[in-house]
Amino acid sequence: MKHLHEIKKTGYQVLFVILLAHVAALFTTANAAVLSMADGAIKGSVAESVSGQPLEYVNIVIYPKGDERILTGGISAADGSFRVDKIPFGEYDVHVSFIGFEKYVLEGIRVSREQPEADLGIVQITPGSEMMDAVIVTAERDMLTLNLDKTIFAVDRDMTATGGSALDIMETIPSVAIDADGRINLRGSSNVTILVDGRPSYLENIDQIPATMIDRVEVITNPSARHDPDGTSGIINIIMKRQRQHGTNGMLSLNMGTGDKYNGSVHLNHRLDRLNLFGNYDFRVHGMEGYNLNDRNRITTEGDTLRQLYQHEDFFRTGYFNNFRLGADLMFNPNSTLMVSAAFNLRDTRPRNYSEVNLFLPAEQNLHTTMERRFEGFGREYVMFYKRTFDEPGRELLADVFIAASSGDTYRDISVEALHAQTANDLYYLEASAPGMVISLQTDYIHPFGEGGRFETGLKSIIRELEDDFKFFDVDVEHGAQTLNQDFSNYFIYNEAIHSAYGMMGYAIGSFHLQAGLRAELNNVDALQAVTNDAFDRSLFNVFPSVHAKVQTSKADSWFLSYGKRINRPGIALLNPFVNYSDPMNISFGNPELRPEYIHSYELGYNHSQNRKSMGATLFYRQTDDIISREMTLFGGDNPQTHTTFNNLQSGVHYGLEAVANYPITSWWRFSGSASYFYVHLKDDRLTDWDHSGDSWMLQASSSWTIWNRLELQSRFHYRSAEVTAGRTTGGGCQQHGGQGIQDAMYYLDIGLRTNVLNGNGSISLRLNDVFKSRGFDMYTYGESFTSDLSRRSESRVLFLGFTYRFNEYRQRPERQREGSMLDEQD
Repeated sequence: MKHLHEIKKTGYQVLFVILLAHVAALFTTANAAVLSMADGAIKGSVAESVSGQPLEYVNIVIYPKGDERILTGGISAADGSFRVDKIPFGEYDVHVSFIGFEKYVLEGIRVSREQPEADLGIVQITPGSEMMDAVIVTAERDMLTLNLDKTIFAVDRDMTATGGSALDIMETIPSVAIDADGRINLRGSSNVTILVDGRPSYLENIDQIPATMIDRVEVITNPSARHDPDGTSGIINIIMKRQRQHGTNGMLSLNMGTGDKYNGSVHLNHRLDRLNLFGNYDFRVHGMEGYNLNDRNRITTEGDTLRQLYQHEDFFRTGYFNNFRLGADLMFNPNSTLMVSAAFNLRDTRPRNYSEVNLFLPAEQNLHTTMERRFEGFGREYVMFYKRTFDEPGRELLADVFIAASSGDTYRDISVEALHAQTANDLYYLEASAPGMVISLQTDYIHPFGEGGRFETGLKSIIRELEDDFKFFDVDVEHGAQTLNQDFSNYFIYNEAIHSAYGMMGYAIGSFHLQAGLRAELNNVDALQAVTNDAFDRSLFNVFPSVHAKVQTSKADSWFLSYGKRINRPGIALLNPFVNYSDPMNISFGNPELRPEYIHSYELGYNHSQNRKSMGATLFYRQTDDIISREMTLFGGDNPQTHTTFNNLQSGVHYGLEAVANYPITSWWRFSGSASYFYVHLKDDRLTDWDHSGDSWMLQASSSWTIWNRLELQSRFHYRSAEVTAGRTTGGGCQQHGGQGIQDAMYYLDIGLRTNVLNGNGSISLRLNDVFKSRGFDMYTYGESFTSDLSRRSESRVLFLGFTYRFNEYRQRPERQREGSMLDEQD
């Protein structure tokens, strides 16, 4: 390839320059790290003033005396105690606050060389007027928290995800739905960026991550220029559990479910002075079975049926997953912290598919196909993260190095048997290997100015090297000899380099806050289909602006307005022109001429939060150009096969409204719910009379009850309306030009129980998924020359039993977020 060597060389040169910048930043702060060891701590405990009960998750925020800018802070533990370390010598004001309670301020707290540890004793805070009527004051974090720029879902509060995976967690989040193929849809779009701890994960799919490993999930629907611009509908960030408590603590979790489903995890953490060591291991065994039904008719313009195909497929899947993670935090001084970690993933999946195809009209033909597949994969991720703060509150320097590598081999046996016919049977053997590597270097600098100003800038480079080596063998039925079929084999090489820089400026004037940013990006792609020697390369330069504004009309009410430009890049599977014959009845291939989608996203929203009650509503609008869509067409004549590829539509408009509420009805009953409406209109002037639209809506509701103090009951209901899908919708059903379909409505109910044991250190949970066994996927598709009925069912009603044990006060709670002005997105 003429540019392959050059792009890789240039990419590595840019990476090297950024690495030098990171090393220089580390070097210049290393001396300060050694010399600036003078710091102290502020400690104490928090209790409710009426009953004297200790309060957990109370916010402790520390300000330099007489200054409105935050220095640091913390959160109280289960016994109400708190300790905030790494405080430079000086005089401070300490603000103690908790939702539903009056704020308590302690002024003039001194930390000095003579008295490096300030003990505040027991701080008693008073419930607000609405909380005074409650019989019991509870101090658990809310399951759903609404922030200016994101929604935070607390996983440990959700019992209906017991024994499940991150994919089960996704279904509990407002405006998120999971389709029949396990793809995540946010606000009606399947193009959403999934992050793990703020980084893309190349180790595993999220359905391989046990829910017990997750602390919380953040949904950012209109990210700023600070973030990578990928993802049409926004970012879902999965935050894994981490602890930094002194001493040794940990958690053990074991779960089992019907249908051969088992998982367990161990978390350990040890903190000694300035060194924090952490590690975890989890395993997951997941069995699944179900079936697909597809009834397809080819019709004439007069409505007569020329050919009918009926396909029944049963599938059985078993997966084995193991994840390891080790890491350390080294706190050089109150201003400098270095984190290093390594993660490894081993996975083995073994799906089996048995398919029977019946062809009717004009003559009956029956085929029976069997496919057995095994995938073995190994992934590695290495992270080094450095954070340097300064004496000036809010000023930070961040550096991040991320390296990921993965390898996997797939083995597949396929047999095709013609029933009631004289033709010979066919046997095939397939081998596929898909190694890949990603290197990412990033540096960010944040500088506050004036009374409410903030400037932020950063650089980032990403290098991706991916391969897809696919070998197709014809197998001799009698002797088993394998012969490589060059026509069906494939070797695709994909290399991409993305270099970007961004800058953001924010300012707060009274109750009004404004933030504007711009991200510039150079994206180079080189790819080679080695079998046909087809090569292509592309270089694109783009800018991505963002604007966020907020006005606080009262202590409880705020309005916000935002705009952002985003991109959806076609991936390796969509670009590879190789024709895939894995399913003989449904042939597919990519399109190397695909262009990226460009999205202009607008949001207008309102939030209200008071006394642990919160509600919000958001109106959103997205204009998308060059929509990437899936196109399915039938072969001509009597051939019942279909072929699927991808093309760009001209434009599309998505808009909708979502509302979220989190409401404590009584001291023992909490309710949260959401309602969402989505509308899509697609248009392509290049196609005659092709102009389609469709809408849908979704409801989610969750209730939690505390019974007999130690027993908790929770239910979650989900409803998705019937949906009219336009004929070439991204990620939707496969339709040809002019076709469109109807996806039937779907609903399900999950319930869970949990009780504390072993003096509150342990818990036992029980969960039942899909109580009424109502969950399924049904879709009717039609076009000018065909109709198709598709029905898919899988094992949805599952009973899980789980046990969790925590020792030495290990708590499932978030790490303290970086705190700053109201303009900070707190990510």
